[in-house]
Amino acid sequence: MSHRASAGLLLTLFLSLPVAVHAARPDPSVESLLVALDLEKKARLFDLAEVERLTAAASRSDAVAATARQQLLDSLRNGEEAGLGELRDDEERIVEAEARARAAQENRRAAVSRLLDRAQRIGMLQEEIAKRRSASRRPADPVTGRWQTVIDPGGRRGVYRLVLDGTLLSGDYALDGGFRGSLRGTFIGDRVSLQRVDSERGFDANFYGRVQPLAKRITGTWEATAIAPAIGPVAGTWSATLLPDEDDDGGSP
Repeated sequence: MSHRASAGLLLTLFLSLPVAVHAARPDPSVESLLVALDLEKKARLFDLAEVERLTAAASRSDAVAATARQQLLDSLRNGEEAGLGELRDDEERIVEAEARARAAQENRRAAVSRLLDRAQRIGMLQEEIAKRRSASRRPADPVTGRWQTVIDPGGRRGVYRLVLDGTLLSGDYALDGGFRGSLRGTFIGDRVSLQRVDSERGFDANFYGRVQPLAKRITGTWEATAIAPAIGPVAGTWSATLLPDEDDDGGSP
């Protein structure tokens, strides 16, 4: 079996393993590509050794053919000493040596072609691995989720539930004291801008904040709108902490 076929068989056997073997790995597709890349690199070493062997063989065949040609030339120069039969034998040896040299060159070229094909596959695998790793490193949505929120002054608490779609935010909220309503706004860069629409009072406040993805926090300021009833504070600060997904109970604080 050729080295190329051996590498292909190993790759086929690996890809036929049960899914459970890969289940614990973070990205099975990248892991499979890495194994395929490793097999290709190992096979490339065998291909390179084969090219070196066939190159040496081709050089030897060329040398044999060159020696046979020189012997015939020497015989022709000494025509009086060499018989016609001997000259014909020398020419036959040249034909055979040149045929072997051509076959050796064809074998070498085929091996080089296999090596170049393998190098191309290695490059494609490396490119695909880099692409998938780059995709996995793209920043996750840092805003979508349920946020435990504190609004000052007064320390009013509740839950803001947000959903990000591109740069647009939507959601709802529930605050202590029975206040409920909807949220709408934008998320650009690391900045959040929200409009709070109370179920009874209507559009009553604007919230501005900065998202801290690593800390899973939002901190910022808020201000009441001119159309909101003047009840309590009209401006202040607020902060929010992202709640774990498993704590999601449908929006209740």
